[in-house]
Amino acid sequence: MSNKIHHLVQTMFPPDGSGLKPYEWMVNPTRQQQWIDNQGIFLWLAFFFSEIGAGLYFVSLFYEFKAGLILGWLITLILGGAIHILYLGNPLRAWRMIMKPKTSELSRGIWIIGVFAVMGFLQIISGSSFNVVFNIIMGILCLLIISHGFATMNVIRALPAWSSTMVLPLSVISGVWVGYQLLQFMFVVSKPAEIASGMEVWAEVFFFAYVLCIILYAWGTYHSSEIGKESIIMQGTGELKRISLIGVGGLGVALPLILTLIMWGGDTNAFWIFLRLASVFAGDLAVRYVIMKSAVYKPLLTRQ
Repeated sequence: MSNKIHHLVQTMFPPDGSGLKPYEWMVNPTRQQQWIDNQGIFLWLAFFFSEIGAGLYFVSLFYEFKAGLILGWLITLILGGAIHILYLGNPLRAWRMIMKPKTSELSRGIWIIGVFAVMGFLQIISGSSFNVVFNIIMGILCLLIISHGFATMNVIRALPAWSSTMVLPLSVISGVWVGYQLLQFMFVVSKPAEIASGMEVWAEVFFFAYVLCIILYAWGTYHSSEIGKESIIMQGTGELKRISLIGVGGLGVALPLILTLIMWGGDTNAFWIFLRLASVFAGDLAVRYVIMKSAVYKPLLTRQ
């Protein structure tokens, strides 16, 4: 136990002086580290893959595309689910956490992924995969998984960057937008060109809704409190500045906007769709990273 405490102290207060000083703890706005630094990076990846997999599954229901269901199911379970377990680490610790769905949002999310795994498998092997009952059940499960990551963060009221009212809408549109891009790329390489071209109208709708959610999240968090303002300022300065400018602004917004305008009206081709997909992937990872990395706690003590 003493070794664990020593390791925690070394992590919070690096001896080389590069981090917080002990006397600054919870006096200045203090950044959370548990869910993004070191092993916490697995949680960032787990949320991303489980949500885009569920997003692909969700949009595939509307197009009755079984290959999309299979790929979405595999991404959610193999990448999202497995990385969740990597984050939890010790099997005994993981089991204790999973068995607390009444008190843990993370536990509830893993249980939902488990139900999704069983029901999704039954839908995939069923001869009548796209009947109304299956579609409704799986659609609800997909939306719960898509919002699972940010919902887990949203309940932590001490972190305004996570408890913003725009966090959940952003998570839903993010999962659907990235999932839709995956589906459109699958169609452009396996179906007649007219199908992918016809999907471009909804791609434009989802993209602009995604950008609007990012803007509303930043604006709302900035004006919510002094600590919320601190988080947004942190996203545009210091070590997060480059990720915000290149990742969020460039790959998440600017490049997809340019490609969307190029393909405006359905003038699509496989290269442009693939390039936008790759850009959207990187951009959405950057959005999630800066939101998780910039969350700061309100000081317990006020400085005189």
